[in-house]
Amino acid sequence: MRIVLINPTMGSYYEGAAVRAAITLSPPLNLAVLAGGLLADGHTVEIWDLESSPIDIAGALRTFQPDLVGITFRTPLFPQAAKLAELAKQHCPNALVVAGGVHASTRPQETLTRAPFDLVVQGEGDEVIRAIARGATRGPGISSREEMGSPSPVIQNIDDLPMPAWELFDLNRYRQKSLVARTTPVADLESSRGCLAQCIYCTKGVFGSEYRMKSPRRFVDEIEHAQAAGFNAFNLVDDSFTTRTSRAHAICEEILSRNIQMPWTCTNGLRVGNVDEEFFRLAKRAGCWLVAFGFESGSDEVLKRIRKGATVRQAERAVRWARKHGFVILGYFMVGLPGETRQTISETASFAASLDIDFAKFSITMPLPGTPLYDSWEPHIRDQQAYDFSIHRSGQRFYDHPDFSWSELEHYTRSAYRTFYGRPRYVARRLVRSLRHGEFRRESQYALSLALPDAMDRFARR
Repeated sequence: MRIVLINPTMGSYYEGAAVRAAITLSPPLNLAVLAGGLLADGHTVEIWDLESSPIDIAGALRTFQPDLVGITFRTPLFPQAAKLAELAKQHCPNALVVAGGVHASTRPQETLTRAPFDLVVQGEGDEVIRAIARGATRGPGISSREEMGSPSPVIQNIDDLPMPAWELFDLNRYRQKSLVARTTPVADLESSRGCLAQCIYCTKGVFGSEYRMKSPRRFVDEIEHAQAAGFNAFNLVDDSFTTRTSRAHAICEEILSRNIQMPWTCTNGLRVGNVDEEFFRLAKRAGCWLVAFGFESGSDEVLKRIRKGATVRQAERAVRWARKHGFVILGYFMVGLPGETRQTISETASFAASLDIDFAKFSITMPLPGTPLYDSWEPHIRDQQAYDFSIHRSGQRFYDHPDFSWSELEHYTRSAYRTFYGRPRYVARRLVRSLRHGEFRRESQYALSLALPDAMDRFARR
């Protein structure tokens, strides 16, 4: 079977946005792993990553003439995914068009109703897509207009997953440096799946709540596999890499024992309650140089309300450990969480400024389908018939916040950026650190742009 897997692009969402300087362009890991299994079954597979370069989809479809078109997408990319499905139906009418990813998993019926997909993969698609390629149209993890299926069972032994098919990518298209990538190309890698946390704003439509781990040996094999494919660095995309700190230690020790010289980062965010100082000591020795934390709020009361499972004190301790061992630190914060007041938003901005971190990102809270927050705020969602979940930009309001006007949310977010990036002490410290790493121009442009009054117009939501 001839199969093409398509990754849509964020495209104009980040056009002109300061946040682009902090985005690393990497080949999509999910499609690389799916392709690995399909290739093992003898299929002819191509991956079209629209994020890395524009492609004439209509012409490519007519030329390749796939039997199966798989499109993966997150919630904000649903409108684009629907257009891709329409093109597939137009130019390859006999092809099976399949939707996958977090949005399709959490909203299978709407995905099928509002776009010309034949099938939707619910949950982990590794085994499901192979079954579909063998002719299956029903069963666990498969939904169609005729029959809504159940999510696929999670894969228990993820050591058995195929190696990512990195050979399907032109790595020369992934060489743009960013604040979180000093050397490129960077491979996204996963050492675990699932997350035990219960944060109300996070969807678990694909990997679920059951935490499953690769063995240190298997994961470090993947690092070596990526290095052999031509990658010069890697980024851990686990939802919670340090859930078992002993295993995180063991992975670092395995990297050290093999003497792998490959810098790496944890930009997806470590949980501040699931780290210890030994992890930072070992990770630094093993090549990790940047870590991110999902702090979200500087108010313990708000953290309890969103079921973060973390405290302000734990956050402060984690930052001290990371700084002690020489890490670059990125912090994620949210504005307008449930039950917030002007006081708690101010506390978050002040808290961020009090932490010894290098970069902070403040995002207006977005209720995404498949989350408890979306269910709670559903009455506030605007024009659900339009079903356009495009990422918010100034003037594109997806919902009405129950406690704040949109102009207030934008005002408080701008203020938080100015509070963090506008401090003379911060500017002086960043100057020294950026000069040390040869990143002065890029880092100064990023920080200064976020401190300007119009930053919100050029800064996309995460």
